Amino acid sequence: MELNKENKQRININNNMESEDPRDKELRELIEEALKLNVGSRNKIRGQKDIAQRVVAILQEYLDSFILLAYDMEGNPIQIRAARSTQQQEALNSILIKYFSSEVGRM
Repeated sequence: MELNKENKQRININNNMESEDPRDKELRELIEEALKLNVGSRNKIRGQKDIAQRVVAILQEYLDSFILLAYDMEGNPIQIRAARSTQQQEALNSILIKYFSSEVGRM
């Protein structure tokens, strides 16, 4: 059976990996573990302030002004209000009054 150049290269690469120095293998494993830890730590939320900053950044991309009332995963209340002008603040107050009056009417 005749091997083409590409297959010969694959065989050489595989042979090189098998004869790898044990220190190189340890180093590779350490690097892989460090990368996994780094990725994992990036995704962790570092408290209520971090949650608020992330949510506000996302909402500000799509909304001009808003009020967010929520609870985090530990049951702590989160209250965020974003309005750039007095007019926006008054509009938010108005929509809150309308919301609560409609909810009270349902009870």
